[in-house]
Amino acid sequence: MRLKYKPDFDDARMAWNHYWAKEKWKRPLVVPGPIPRNPALETVSPGKNRYLNALAGNYRKVLDLIEPWLENHVYPAEAIPFFGPDHGPDQFAACLGTTLDFSTDSPDTNWIKPFVKEWNVVLPLKLDEKNVVWQSWLKFARLLADHARGKYLVGISDLHSNADALSAIRGPDRLCLDFYDCPELVERAMQDVRRLYQPIYGKLYEASGCDRETGSSGWIPFWCEGKFAVIQCDFICLASPEIARRYIIPALEEEAEFLDHCVYHFDGPGALPHLDDILSIKKIDAIQWVSGAGQPKMWMTEWLDILKRCQKAGKGLQIYDLTIEEAKSVHRRLSPAGLVYCVSAGTLGEVEEFCRWLEKNS
Repeated sequence: MRLKYKPDFDDARMAWNHYWAKEKWKRPLVVPGPIPRNPALETVSPGKNRYLNALAGNYRKVLDLIEPWLENHVYPAEAIPFFGPDHGPDQFAACLGTTLDFSTDSPDTNWIKPFVKEWNVVLPLKLDEKNVVWQSWLKFARLLADHARGKYLVGISDLHSNADALSAIRGPDRLCLDFYDCPELVERAMQDVRRLYQPIYGKLYEASGCDRETGSSGWIPFWCEGKFAVIQCDFICLASPEIARRYIIPALEEEAEFLDHCVYHFDGPGALPHLDDILSIKKIDAIQWVSGAGQPKMWMTEWLDILKRCQKAGKGLQIYDLTIEEAKSVHRRLSPAGLVYCVSAGTLGEVEEFCRWLEKNS
């Protein structure tokens, strides 16, 4: 398969296939950010105000920005260009019966207002097929699929499912109490959202034009031939290991089992009590460790013990938010197996030099 804006797509495909098979390749994978062909040429990112544009139905405005952006950018090594139909972090939860709220003070995010007053009133939770967010989400995915054909890929959306969805519709503070006040109702609610993950993913996968030929990618820019997604539960930071093992870990296991490959977004030190339980989920391929806000420069080196624990458990790692020189420093202190470097680079030559360096030092 050829993509206009990724002429070496087949080479990248081969590299990713080696990665998922855990086969020794010539080096760890490298996914740099898109590099401008002409830095002096100002092109507006299609991602600017993307949630606002999506929910407002400004699809054409976004589509018209994509090709000028791609014409002026290169996606080297294992990077693959894609754009997604995302409407916001709580889009999964919104499809259960509400809409998304915005603030002009924070145009790059949105949220929903918790609407569950009593679980008995709303159960069972179902996908609202007529929901404005769901309908817009599917429409935008189909438009992107038509526009992308033969040129780039449509990304798999960010799905804050399982307990994150319950936290959004109930409120995190109230959900924490519910685990003790009405555990049987929380259990029913969790079973409902668990049943929705596969159909929601499947309908979006189809609408986005994904298949074995195109493969799939997502907001963590890994790629695989089958069904890929980032799975997570940010709410787990507020749960005890006992609560997580009863309600959350089974949901994550189910999502990972459904997908062909996945990366777990492990968000912050508050989630560390659950690290071993997350690492025990066999179908999780790799970990994205997020250290939390306010971390110093070169924060990856501050958490090498956590990264090494992940590697010891047989998980790959996304190493990101680093310059190439910083990535070299981290590389010297980790096993090269399962690493994917998402680095910033100013030129194509810098990326090519880094790839050669990795070949010699892996």
